Amino acid sequence: MILLNFLVTSLTYLFLNYVMKNIYLDYNAHTPCDPSVIKEMNKIWDFSGNPHFAGHFYGLQKESYVTNSLEVFADAYGCFEDEIIFTSGATEANNLAIFSGIEIAKIKNPLANTILTSHLEHPSVIEPLKIIANKLDLQIIFVSVKEDGLLDLNDLQEKLNTYRVLWGSFCSTNGVIGTNQPITQITELCQQHGVVVHTDGSQSGYLELDFSELNIDYLTLSAHKIYGPSGVGLLVSKHLQHPNFSPQIIGGGQQEGLRAGTLSVPLIVGFAKAVELMLENRHEEVIRLTELRNNLLTELCFKLKDKVTIKVHGSMVRRQPNNLHIAFESHDFNSIDAMQLLMSVQPELSFSLDTACNGFNRTYSELMKTMGITRQEAESSIRISLGRMTSCKDIEVAVSILERALLKQI
Repeated sequence: MILLNFLVTSLTYLFLNYVMKNIYLDYNAHTPCDPSVIKEMNKIWDFSGNPHFAGHFYGLQKESYVTNSLEVFADAYGCFEDEIIFTSGATEANNLAIFSGIEIAKIKNPLANTILTSHLEHPSVIEPLKIIANKLDLQIIFVSVKEDGLLDLNDLQEKLNTYRVLWGSFCSTNGVIGTNQPITQITELCQQHGVVVHTDGSQSGYLELDFSELNIDYLTLSAHKIYGPSGVGLLVSKHLQHPNFSPQIIGGGQQEGLRAGTLSVPLIVGFAKAVELMLENRHEEVIRLTELRNNLLTELCFKLKDKVTIKVHGSMVRRQPNNLHIAFESHDFNSIDAMQLLMSVQPELSFSLDTACNGFNRTYSELMKTMGITRQEAESSIRISLGRMTSCKDIEVAVSILERALLKQI
């Protein structure tokens, strides 16, 4: 029986992967590791030594891998090497920035009592903000988001003038609707009022993020959004040497005591390689992905023009080149359910309904509300995100699959 189950499972796996190839269009949730990244990591997995002990050859070699990677990150993101902390990902980096950074900001500006953010933020930003606000008796004020999915700078200016603002958490790219935020203008407005700025940059792989030029205080990044491995991220900050910076993980004093735990050198090296590849290929990828995305939208609209109206959420200009967040409405006003649509195209096509962290929760998100999107429209919306491995053929087949599934539903 065990052997039979094994054979059935194996044959099913082979069928799905080779006979019915699944087309992956959920790169905003997770990118596959680039083969070159895997190759770099494979050189190190079986290499002995601890990077925190350079007393012998193996430890020294491991340390050199970390040092070389730090140089890559510093050059890529316009910061100093001692402004970088390795974390397990952007979630930990966001938590570390918020819990440590707001305490420091409060010391410097004790009369300020307001945190500004928006519903563009990931839960790993919003939830820690709620906790620290409760702990320090601060209020959280949400800046409006316009219908085009961009932060309302006029509303930001008004709130900066109205409240005694201590801190602002503003992402450079929203991971659901894919809009690139005017982070330079946001930072300039905040700094005119002495506000500390934290930016989640994990979804901004196709933007140039220069920490020094942006003049932000905290920047968080993640490897698995740019074809690197899961389980590693970065916090970049100019405040790491502040005596009141509070580590969240305590132990052996690694990373200058700012984040304990033995570093995963293969993951760090893989992350660095992913950054190098992104820098090398960014311009060409932006052009290619923009064309593929626009072709997908154009073909889908053309094939469904007599039956379904397609609406894009968010600006098509200030947007990551691989992202589409679209709603479907049938011409006879029959409801189109996005979750039912997703289930109906399995196992042929993979996309998502929202950020992957929300799973299958059918919530009417605050982002949709603040953009003026109705519940019915939100529940008929899907997120499609293309990537480095997406081909023209994938787009052609994906359009056919979606057309067939949508016509069945209406």
